[in-house]
Amino acid sequence: MWADLSNQWKRSFELAFESYKRGTIPIGAVITDSEGEIISEGRNRIFDNRSANPLAGTFMAHAEMTAMIQLKSYKHPDIRTYTLYTTMEPCPMCFGTMVMMNIRNLKYAARDAFAGATELNNKMDYIRNKNISIEKGNSEMEAFHLIMQTSYECDRNHIRVGELLNSWKSIDGNAIVLGKKLYKEKYFDRVIAKDGKVCDIYDEIIYRYEQMM
Repeated sequence: MWADLSNQWKRSFELAFESYKRGTIPIGAVITDSEGEIISEGRNRIFDNRSANPLAGTFMAHAEMTAMIQLKSYKHPDIRTYTLYTTMEPCPMCFGTMVMMNIRNLKYAARDAFAGATELNNKMDYIRNKNISIEKGNSEMEAFHLIMQTSYECDRNHIRVGELLNSWKSIDGNAIVLGKKLYKEKYFDRVIAKDGKVCDIYDEIIYRYEQMM
């Protein structure tokens, strides 16, 4: 439940929900130092026209990218000890950028059977030799993210939404079903209209998800 999440995960989900409220893909990310302190954070800003982030409005504005772009190399000599947290498995662009920036630890909440690229970790000697540590979050975090993003994608009605949701269904079919249901109920629209926060809805959504099991 929400109270059980670490501060890093709480902040990542808060950022993801902020993106949802701004009408862009609900993915959030933070970067921590070796002590676990958050030193940089980012959220998806692809469709966030109000953002001043230099990547905003481009297809580079993924949550991980908007977090990593803030790390100047000369200010972070210990970057190999840093950890990137993200609510969704990084795509090839984000994973590749993490590799080239020498961030050696990755934690993500939900798998992405559509564009997730962590399998690249074992595909090249160059990457393999970096000994990157990759850890997936628990099933509850994965379900919550997939539910929230499914609702968003149904609302966005992307041209490939069917293909996208079918790929995620292979990970957690119940999460996709509930995400569609919440979209039809306009659940997130109502929460946003009331200026609700992700901490207010996380436990409720997980409770509804567990009733489907």
